[in-house]
Order: sequence, then structure tokens, then C-alpha cells
Amino acid sequence: MPNVRFTKWLQEKALPVLLYATLVAGILVRIVVWWQNRSLFLDEANLALNFCEKDLWGLFGPLAHDQYAPPLFSVLQKCSVLVLGQTEMALRFFPLLAGILAIWLFYRIGRRLITNPWVLLVLCWIFCFSDLFIRYATEGKQYGVDLAVALVIVAWSLRQTDRPFRPWMAALAGGVLIWFSMPAVFVLFGAGLALGYQAWRDGDRRRFWLLGMTAFTWLLSFGAYYLVQLKPSLGTGALVEYHKPWFFPLAPVNHAEWQQLAALLRSFPYYTAGHTVLALAAGGLGILAGVVWLSWQQPARAFLLAIPVLVCIVASGLEQYSMIPRMLTWAFPLVLLIQGLGWQYLWNITWRPLRIAWLIFWVAAAATRTGWTYLYQPFQIEEVRAVLEAVRSDFGPDDLVYISHEAGPAVAFYRTCHAQSGRYAFDHQTMQADWDTRPEQHAFGQAERVWLVYSHVISDLSRQAMEQDVEMVSEFAVLKKAVEVPGARGYLFLLEE
Repeated sequence: MPNVRFTKWLQEKALPVLLYATLVAGILVRIVVWWQNRSLFLDEANLALNFCEKDLWGLFGPLAHDQYAPPLFSVLQKCSVLVLGQTEMALRFFPLLAGILAIWLFYRIGRRLITNPWVLLVLCWIFCFSDLFIRYATEGKQYGVDLAVALVIVAWSLRQTDRPFRPWMAALAGGVLIWFSMPAVFVLFGAGLALGYQAWRDGDRRRFWLLGMTAFTWLLSFGAYYLVQLKPSLGTGALVEYHKPWFFPLAPVNHAEWQQLAALLRSFPYYTAGHTVLALAAGGLGILAGVVWLSWQQPARAFLLAIPVLVCIVASGLEQYSMIPRMLTWAFPLVLLIQGLGWQYLWNITWRPLRIAWLIFWVAAAATRTGWTYLYQPFQIEEVRAVLEAVRSDFGPDDLVYISHEAGPAVAFYRTCHAQSGRYAFDHQTMQADWDTRPEQHAFGQAERVWLVYSHVISDLSRQAMEQDVEMVSEFAVLKKAVEVPGARGYLFLLEE
């Protein structure tokens, strides 16, 4: 009797409190990380330069600096910096709002699909405290908005079962969302199939044909979007070449392609369960069980949650979409929900005394998500602004600032676009390196001291290039100071006579 009473208290009182505390903490973490105001990341800076250099109309077309972003997202970003100023927090304000909305949507969708309170709590914990989701809720790129848009479409689709279908509103909303988020078309495809299947199964032919016409308008909107924005961007050689390792090999023919296929598929349990062996096993079993259970018991929801991911994989195999993790930020919550449904099914069919094993699996998965720690410690990626502050504080009249190629975008933003760009002018005594430039002695002219500035040293190639440069300069100059911060470095050398 005491055990029954305790179990009832746990499920009816304690778990709901833990769940709401998790959701609130997830929102607070995103606000705190946004407020920490970290430096711009390489790609984030490249995109921010577009908002600085282009007018609103110029955002409806291929972007500069090897960047791609949906035009309506870009317009909102442009408006944000026009109103709030060219700052990191302004660039990240709209993604922050999208990240907060995503938490609420994920909870609402999860509560509708998941009846097991343990599973729902674990899913929300993973979603709230995943580094990936926190990062893109506080970064001036489109990926966090992609996630929120995907959840908006899923939530809307689930609610269509108990309310009248309004085709013109659905056509307009879906058509506009495609211009906010490129992967929205994948999720709309799944939603159209799910709702169409339900209408046909229920014998509601009128609703079925209305859905068909609505889906046709979505297709027209995507066609226009593809011609105006997507096709020119896909043709950018640098982007295609960079993303080749993340194109899914639909028909692998050698060992390397099989390895690439396995790595891309493994990214799903990695980001929905965790990186440990136990967490990967829990995630993989959950996803597999979820797909089987949905296909067998609830095919409409299988269309809604699984088909968008499957279509994305096919598009990747055709080299039309990259499966690099940041471009799957929208897909991971859908897979996480499938995983949760699989965990719930496995829990239900497991002999009660053995369910403790599933709790261990779930705790192992949740334990890998430690994003709550950013409530009291900084979330940092590439702190190049700290390096520039160090240069500014000790910059002399005969100094030269050598800016490495991959530090170029962030330094360019801080020197030319940022609201405090005057702090980092350095009297225009700068040298911008390209891919082929090396810090050779003759390139420094009459400078007495030279600062080497590096960013994106989270990349192995960038770090190796930096180490080679420092070694080269050390042959003819004396190292006086080193500034080492997460993802960025600064070195002050005194040139020998």
C-alpha cells in the first residue's frame, strides 16, 4: 500500500513539478546565454555582413560571403538590426524568441502524443538542455527558426483533427512559412500526407480535395522560392564542395560511402539521446521501435513525423540538402518525438519488474544533456571579440594587425558594422589574409610589432594553420604576448631588426 501511494504521489505531484521546472529552466538558459552576448561565430558573422551591406530587397536573392538564409528570415534580421542596432544581441533576438516558442510547442506536442510521464519528462529535459538547441536559439542564423517553424506545422496538423479545416488560411500560412524556413517544405509535405490520409480514411472526400488544392499552393510557393532563392544558392561551388561529406549516399558502392551513411544515420540518436554507448543504444532502440509502432498503429502520425525526415534524406542523396547537424536542427525534435513513442511502447510491453532497465537507459540519455549549467557558466564558441579587446588595449602607433583568413568575417563585422566598430579600427593598420597568404617577414613592412589574430580554431585545419604561422613568425620575431580564449587566439610579436 505505501508503494502504491508513493507511486501515485510521484506521478501525479512530483513528476509534473519536475516537468514544469525543466521547461522554465530551459527558457531561462536561453535568455541567460543570449544575455551573455558571446562573440559572433564564423558563419554567423558572414551572414551578419549581409544584413549590414544589403538593403531589404537585396536579401531576396543569393547572399554574399558564401551564405544562404531564407529571405523572410533575413528581412526580420535586417529589421532587428535597424531597430536595435548592429549588435550581437539584436542579431540573436528573433532566434531567441523562436527558441522560447519551440520549448512551449515541443511540450504541447509531446503532451498530446506521449502518455507516459517519465518519457515526457526525459524528452523535455533533452530538448531543453541540448547544446545544439540552446546554441541555435541564441545564434543569428536560421536554424533555430527552422526548428520552431517545423514544430508550428506539426502542432497545427495535430489540431486539425478536432477543428474545421480552413484551406485559404492553411494555403497562405504554409506558403509564407516556406519563405521563412527552407525545410518547412519537408514538414508541410508530411503534414499534407498525414491530413490527406486521415480525410480519405474517414471518407471525407471534400476535405481530401481541399487539402490537395492547399498542398498545390504550397508547391507553387516552393517553386517560386526555389527559382528565386534556392537554385542560385545551390549553384555556389564553395557551398556544394563544403557540404559533400554531409550528402547522404543513397546507393553506397564502397567502404567510405558505407561509413558516411552510418555516420549520418548515427547523428540522429546522437542528438536525440546522447553520445555515450548506453545513450546511443537507448536512442537507436527508441527510434526503431517508434517507427515500427507508428507505421503499425498510427500511420497518419508516421506520415507527420517520419516522412519529413525521410524526404530530407532523399533530398540529401540528390545533393539538394546537407545533413550537417545544424541543418538538421529542425529534424531532431521530430525524431526525438518518434524516439519517445518508441520508448513508451517498449515500456508498455516490458514486464513490470524489468522496467527499471528502461529508467536507467533514459537517465543515461538525459545525463548527457547538461545545458542547464549555462545558467552559471558562459556558453562560448569563438571569442574573437576578447582578442580584439586585448589588441585595442595594447595597440601602438607602429603596430600591424595580421588577420587570418578565418578570423576575417568576424573581425570585418566588428571593424565595419558593429555598433562599436570604432573601438577596433586600429588606425586601419591591418592586413587581411586570404587562403594563400602567409605571415612572411617582408609582408609586414616597417611595422615594429605585429599582432596575429585567429578565430575558428575549433577546426583542426584552422588550428594547424595557426600553429604553422606562429612557428614561421617565431623564426624572425620574438613572442611578447599570447591571448588564448575559447575558439580564438591573439599573438603579439616584436619584429627583430
